[in-house]
Amino acid sequence: MSHVFRLENVSKTFSRSGETFHALDDVSLSIPSGSFYGIVGTSGAGKSTLLRLLNLLEKPTAGSIWFRDTALHELKGPALRHYLSKVATVFQHFNLFHGKTVLENIELPLAVRGVAKPIRRKKAIELVELVGLQGKEQAYPSQLSGGQKQRVGIARALVADAEVLLCDEATSALDSETTTLILDLLLGLKKQLDLTIVLITHSWQVVRYAADCVTLIQGGRTVETGDVRDLLHDADSYLGRQLLPAPDFGNGPQTGWVRYDLLLSDVPRQSTFFSEVARRLDVTASVVSGGIERLGGTDAARFKVDFDLCGKAPSIREALSSILREKSIVLGKVA
Repeated sequence: MSHVFRLENVSKTFSRSGETFHALDDVSLSIPSGSFYGIVGTSGAGKSTLLRLLNLLEKPTAGSIWFRDTALHELKGPALRHYLSKVATVFQHFNLFHGKTVLENIELPLAVRGVAKPIRRKKAIELVELVGLQGKEQAYPSQLSGGQKQRVGIARALVADAEVLLCDEATSALDSETTTLILDLLLGLKKQLDLTIVLITHSWQVVRYAADCVTLIQGGRTVETGDVRDLLHDADSYLGRQLLPAPDFGNGPQTGWVRYDLLLSDVPRQSTFFSEVARRLDVTASVVSGGIERLGGTDAARFKVDFDLCGKAPSIREALSSILREKSIVLGKVA
């Protein structure tokens, strides 16, 4: 697997009132090309500092950051300008120019580079359609909703044919419905334009919905990193438990019944596998709690299910595994 970014033992310190503050402390991680990479942590964890190192707003105090095969500290002249066109940032508070229209805001990075107006205007019009802002070309930021402003920000980031989007809490200023729409837009653009997206967020819900790889940062250090599917199937993973928490156990199973904790991926929304297991074995099944969520680009589920034993506990486990294989559903855990 190729990686778009590689961080090796990266630290970043700041001085405050004569004291040294470690924003990042010996961070090492790799971001796969083509991934939707979530970096999650609480306020002050260091995640935004990490992003500012990637977009060159800050320099590391120690360690190295690589973009593909090039160390960022070696970038100069044309190579630096090329990097800044290919790695673009989508900001939390949009950072639009209030005296410029939607088209003017989108084409601004090309104007700064001296691109002729007819060329940059054509590109901006194409992006207006791509991000779903048709009819708003001549509108000013004050005439737009929060979601529309962020669409302008995304289009502006893409105008120089960016290959990587760095999203700094890009949905935190939006309501939940608009957040979903923006994440859907980013997921669609990732697929359509073959982008790598790095999303900084404090929201587990945002990570659950969009990310296929995740890193948890606490106190300037990486706590855990992994592919979402691998994390879900790791019983010892803290990230896995946060991404798909165990449903409420409720009261224990009835006498003569057994309760299974099932962790599944690639689950059809209209799935009937519990009733099929019960029918094949002629037992009663009862879903105690659980549900299906969109995680890492797949529908994943965690259920607590009670089965009437009838002396068939081993057979239940075998029947579960068999039916799930038939339906191409991945069984990550049975407990």
